Amino acid sequence: MTKKIFDQETGGLTARSLLIGLLLVFAICVGGPFSIFTLGSSEITWSFFPVGVGFPFVCLILLNTVVANVRSSWALRPPEIVTIIVMGLVVTGIPAFICGYLLAISTAPYYFASPENQWAEYVLPYLPEFLMPSNKGFAITWFFEGLPFGEKIPWTTLLTAWAMPLFWWLSFIWTLYLVSFALVVILRKQWVEKERLAFPLMEVPQALLTDNIGGRLPPIMHNRLFWAGAAIPLAIITWNIIGFFYHFVPNIEWHYSIQLAPSFPTLNVRLNFPVVGFMYFVNLNVSFSIWFFYLVCMIEEGLFSRFGLGVTETDWFVWGLPSVSWQSWGAFVIMVLWGLWMARQHLGEVLKQAWRPNSSSADELLTYRTAVTVVVLGLTYMLVWLHKAGMSWMVAVFFLAGVLIAYIGITRLVIQAGAYYLTTPVVSQAMTMMTLGTASIAPHGLVALGLTYSFFGDVQSIFMPAAAHAAKLRGTMRIGRGGLCVAIALAVIIGFGFAIGNLLFMGYDIGASNFNSWVYRVSSGAGVTTFNDVVAKVKDPAPFHSLKLTFFGIGAAAMSVLTFLQYRFSWWPLHPIGLTVASLWMIRNIAVAIFISWAAKSIIMRFGGYELYRKAIPFFIGLIIGHFLGVGISYFVDWVFFPGNGHFILHG
Repeated sequence: MTKKIFDQETGGLTARSLLIGLLLVFAICVGGPFSIFTLGSSEITWSFFPVGVGFPFVCLILLNTVVANVRSSWALRPPEIVTIIVMGLVVTGIPAFICGYLLAISTAPYYFASPENQWAEYVLPYLPEFLMPSNKGFAITWFFEGLPFGEKIPWTTLLTAWAMPLFWWLSFIWTLYLVSFALVVILRKQWVEKERLAFPLMEVPQALLTDNIGGRLPPIMHNRLFWAGAAIPLAIITWNIIGFFYHFVPNIEWHYSIQLAPSFPTLNVRLNFPVVGFMYFVNLNVSFSIWFFYLVCMIEEGLFSRFGLGVTETDWFVWGLPSVSWQSWGAFVIMVLWGLWMARQHLGEVLKQAWRPNSSSADELLTYRTAVTVVVLGLTYMLVWLHKAGMSWMVAVFFLAGVLIAYIGITRLVIQAGAYYLTTPVVSQAMTMMTLGTASIAPHGLVALGLTYSFFGDVQSIFMPAAAHAAKLRGTMRIGRGGLCVAIALAVIIGFGFAIGNLLFMGYDIGASNFNSWVYRVSSGAGVTTFNDVVAKVKDPAPFHSLKLTFFGIGAAAMSVLTFLQYRFSWWPLHPIGLTVASLWMIRNIAVAIFISWAAKSIIMRFGGYELYRKAIPFFIGLIIGHFLGVGISYFVDWVFFPGNGHFILHG
């Protein structure tokens, strides 16, 4: 048996699990940006159980079976595999959605400022210098344009330009991660034991790890339905891979667009196999409500557009339809607040235990005392940081409250509704500016809000759902908390190091402006669009936005009524959670897959009941595994044969 780093309680943290976990962290934090920025292949970090984790996980299970048959003592135990997978899950959002935007936005002001965009007048005077990388020694210029031919990387100059800004940015982001982790600890018992939320995305690791002993394949892999499900996406992707080499082989399309009527949004038909698989484990009223409210929102937005009644002024990083996005955001906020109200008794018990000197929280990843202390100190530090960055105290409080609402809400949607791809309908910056009014926010505050898009703009693959999944798997696999906490902390810290170092190296090697991504685009990248938006708001201050807040209020009121009906009448078919996500552009891409999963499960339950539902599980797990394997194979084919001209498959 491998020597453990800690005592017997750690369970899954061993020297080999830590080493393999760090290799996975490296592969995600380096392979993710490489795939989308230079290779042009699938996005392997996008979702809350992405291919970047799913493909290595399946390969690890198969390889571990081979090793166990050679020598059983060499094989990884399920707790070790869980530790490795958790280390991968917690870093999926780091390379692209945190570090990618951080470097793109924080470097933009001094590089892109010009007389035409007027940044020198409306942005540069209000920048917090402690957060801005310096362009001395052309550190920023060379990052966007690449080093001159034959020039060696000037490490001393780069260290001077980047070290302190990155220190202060990471101090905030890591504090936000730590607070998110503590909130998961505080809410875990409410979500898992009292509300019994489904955690659909964890069905895959649980299915492949349960009873996986004796050097045999997991029991589910002996089921013919599993291989039937896996064969469908794997066969389609393999056929299309053949078409990469032979253009006379027709490509199997699985993406179509349908225009229902003039001025109405386009209906996207995507056969997304992981969504079909994961949604099978979601309650029928939840999956039904998502696609039902999606159709309602499409009709609403079409009518608003046809008759000129809706919101026409869009907000930055709000990817959905403007009118119904604000409506969904109202529902989203009510969902979070209602969930906290429902947990009030549990939260009271948490506070009581936090003040008891000898209280025990053995079931949690942290003691309640530690978790509550982390939340209080972390919130204090983040508020001070935001104030030093240029926000007034009121703006900082309002913005940070929106961030935490978004994090808690997304986490709940992932673990209850099986949301595979998800962001918020509206970002906290938009809610802050539209509620308080840009006229009441000083230019320093508007610039600071613009800078916060670095870590809270494209709010996807965030840390908090991964922490919730870690807590769930720990309870299922009976893993000690000490080792898992250490593994998560090391994965996050080292993951940021890998991701930032890799992006800087890529920038100085080929020039960030040459990345195959809109984020670093010179004309309309994340940084350029962010500060153009800031300039527009500084030049033309406005009071609160009554129309957007009206739609917010409509969504909040509708959510309140739907929540009342759900809890008051057991026969009520619509779960209110669907209204919170119906407007998202991701839902527009996966609504058909959700409908297919709902319809299949409805038919199975109607004609075969719970017994047939259980028998069909291997097929839907197979759909997910087959997709992981297919996209993983496609990624390596692109890497070897089509570097720079890869093939994009279903957002990874």
